[in-house]
Amino acid sequence: MNKTITIGYVCDSNPFEDRTAWSGLNYKIRESIESAGFKVVWINSCPNGRISKICKLWNEWWHGKTTMFEHTRFFFRLRAHTINIKTIEECDVLFFPRRAQVINYLDCKKPVIYYSDATFSLMCGYYWNSLTKWQFNTGNALEAGAIKKSRINIRASHWAAKSVVEDYGFDSCHTYVLCFGANLEDSDIHPIIPYDGKGRLNILFSGVDWNRKGAEIAVLTVEKLKLKGIDVRLFIVGVNNIPEPYKKHPLVENVGFLNKSIQSEYKKYIEIVRSCQIFLLPTKAECAGIVFGECSAFGIPIYTYDTGGIGDYVINGKNGFRLPTTAGPEDFAKIILESLSPEKQRMIHNNCLEIYKNNLNWKVWGTKFRTIISNEFLFNNCL
Repeated sequence: MNKTITIGYVCDSNPFEDRTAWSGLNYKIRESIESAGFKVVWINSCPNGRISKICKLWNEWWHGKTTMFEHTRFFFRLRAHTINIKTIEECDVLFFPRRAQVINYLDCKKPVIYYSDATFSLMCGYYWNSLTKWQFNTGNALEAGAIKKSRINIRASHWAAKSVVEDYGFDSCHTYVLCFGANLEDSDIHPIIPYDGKGRLNILFSGVDWNRKGAEIAVLTVEKLKLKGIDVRLFIVGVNNIPEPYKKHPLVENVGFLNKSIQSEYKKYIEIVRSCQIFLLPTKAECAGIVFGECSAFGIPIYTYDTGGIGDYVINGKNGFRLPTTAGPEDFAKIILESLSPEKQRMIHNNCLEIYKNNLNWKVWGTKFRTIISNEFLFNNCL
């Protein structure tokens, strides 16, 4: 590329400074786009807080308090109204990390790239239950408009990309998959020593939602491993409100939530991850999962459910195992025991590092993104 393409990065948090928005993805994606050789301009879509709050309250009064305001026309109209049109004119392409539904209310001729880890259709009945008919129709219509008005749709898994094509009728030739990388600094990634069968087996669990992430199943799995004679300890990271029966569990160490934007907490997270030899996440619903890339970066074998977009991040028998969603603690304990020999752990460890190197890192993300831009725009003389 001889021309430096300017990409307008449309989101409601500063992607040059905020390392927390969308689990740190806004920052890492922006960083990767710049590293790939593009100029990035932040296009702020965050509306006035007071006006937004008033609209949210009105929406709840009219449609009910269970309404998801962030999937209503009001929500995206407010964001569209906030955007500075002059800033858009300075850009060649607009990039939306989620929430591209804003373009339904923008009078803009710039080509749009819509990147997300799911679609509205996939989330209904998966993450979200009991939506009203109005909420479903509204959210689905907004999603359909955003997908169809985008020149390119990129998703973080084949599961999500398939929905873009099959549920919304978008052209598969302009639909791509780019997996999330690890939300870590490269200088902090140093592979662990694989478990050799000696000493205590430290198991990592990382997730904020106790129920959805399957924390109870993780605890019960550890109990079964203990009964099988394994010296084991479960480190729970991310959960602040552990149910009472598990707060003082003898096999559990509750670390609590760690904010990666706070250096001391980030360092503690790295320290805990590197002290563990296995990652266990019996998550019941998952669009992608940054933590899978992080564990692969350290060479930590992964044990999880086969659900959502996890299939792009955990390759069965390679960097871990995906069990059927009907599996319980006994099944997780069994697969862990079957793969716990030093030889198998070393093999999985090496596969983790290879998969991270070839797919689950931001440098690869940037290279693939650059190829997409070249194929879609420059080779066709669209910019």
